Amino acid sequence: MTSPYRQFHPRLSTTLSLVVCALLLFMGVISWLVVPLLSGIDQSSGQTRERYMPSILDHQRNALKVEKISGYLNTVYWAQDPDAERRARLQAQVLIQSFMLEETFALAGRTAETLDIIKRLMELRERQRRQMEQVALLLGQSGSPALAGLGRRLLLTPLREVRWPPFAPLLAAIPAPDDEDRIRLQRLARHLQQVSILNSQADQLLERGQAQLQQVAGALTTDAALRVQQLTEDIGRDAGAVARYTYLLIGVVTLISVLLFGALHRFVLRPLQASLQGLRAIEQDHNDHVRLPPVLFSELNTICRAVEDYSAMTRELRQLNEELQQLSHQDGLTGLANRRHFDQVLHDAFNRARRHHARLAVVMLDIDHFKRLNDTFGHLNGDECLRALARVLKDYALRSGEVAARYGGEEFALVLTDVNRQQLVRLCEQIRQQVAALQLVDAAGQAMPFTVSLGAALLPAAALEQECALLQLADQALYRAKQEGRNRVVLSEGETRPAEALA
Repeated sequence: MTSPYRQFHPRLSTTLSLVVCALLLFMGVISWLVVPLLSGIDQSSGQTRERYMPSILDHQRNALKVEKISGYLNTVYWAQDPDAERRARLQAQVLIQSFMLEETFALAGRTAETLDIIKRLMELRERQRRQMEQVALLLGQSGSPALAGLGRRLLLTPLREVRWPPFAPLLAAIPAPDDEDRIRLQRLARHLQQVSILNSQADQLLERGQAQLQQVAGALTTDAALRVQQLTEDIGRDAGAVARYTYLLIGVVTLISVLLFGALHRFVLRPLQASLQGLRAIEQDHNDHVRLPPVLFSELNTICRAVEDYSAMTRELRQLNEELQQLSHQDGLTGLANRRHFDQVLHDAFNRARRHHARLAVVMLDIDHFKRLNDTFGHLNGDECLRALARVLKDYALRSGEVAARYGGEEFALVLTDVNRQQLVRLCEQIRQQVAALQLVDAAGQAMPFTVSLGAALLPAAALEQECALLQLADQALYRAKQEGRNRVVLSEGETRPAEALA
């Protein structure tokens, strides 16, 4: 860009000649000092656009992939459907192979171990199903009412929750009048013990796989943060050096001419100040995108554009981090909070209620006969029922400190604050009636009615040692609601008041 000072032609006088010579000499010295810095900033800006920014965005995309792989690992662990397990394994395998295509071999090697864990989990689940088939065969061969009751309980128990300690006393209490019954009971015990052992192995595999993925995600996030910090320091250091030399230039030019000072202030100082303010705004985590006014000199324009590019990059990184945070707290199917976020909100609400000697309520609800609903209308329509229930629950946890979450499978949970007994009963009954009134239809136009059972617990937080005790009371109330015929509300207030059922 042509300098505006080339239009100035002073008269041939000694004074003006001396002033011009002094000014040119000083400008030459300043240019000798500043131009390398501006060139370095220009080069750094180019490196940011061409190398660092794509690298940082790649790290964020890879972190999202790792989070998805973690979700597929959880799907294989929690799912009860072999087809869902196979789909999750295939999707995880596609993501892991994408690391190889992108030549991120380190990530591919570390996440390949997670794929092995997923395959081993599927093998464990398949072995458990074969064991449970043997259990069902033994129960079908017996006419004992006690064994029939045990079989009904096993049908209600998810495969991942079949543990030997709860079933050991039940088997011990079943009478065995002859040798054939004793042999049958012994075989049942062996099969259930084997299923329990496989569940323990599955728990260990899940924990190990999650630990590996968390380590990989942490490494990606840390590397991206270090790159951003390095870019901030480099640009800030060079911009500060340019500012110092510019201030010196302004001081000397002020002695020569007020007019030149005004020109420098307009064309040099203002852009630099705007750049520094933009850097400070970025440093203070302002959400607005930094936009700087146009400048005259190309070098200063490079600085301003570098600050704007850095602001856009920082904002995009912040948005990606917020998306990662949301994915880690949200259930992918229903949009409600997931189990991990629910536990954290319950923990915080419990501690807050203890400090203020307030009452805290937990509501657990479960879709009645959800397996039969899936078998009748298919899993896709079953998922639509889960989403419909989630839409209902979203309207009941709107205050700060409250949450509506998918607790697992067809189970949902609410944490409610500042409610009394009458309000809690009315709220639970509204949920039950609203769900029963839902009018869902499948693709063929067939109605898909369903109901829910609700178990609620309301206690002063100071009466409990841990929040899990309140959660256990709500779970017991839910269990009683199902025992008493489903589609009802049962309220538990601990030892101070017996649970009561509300039809």
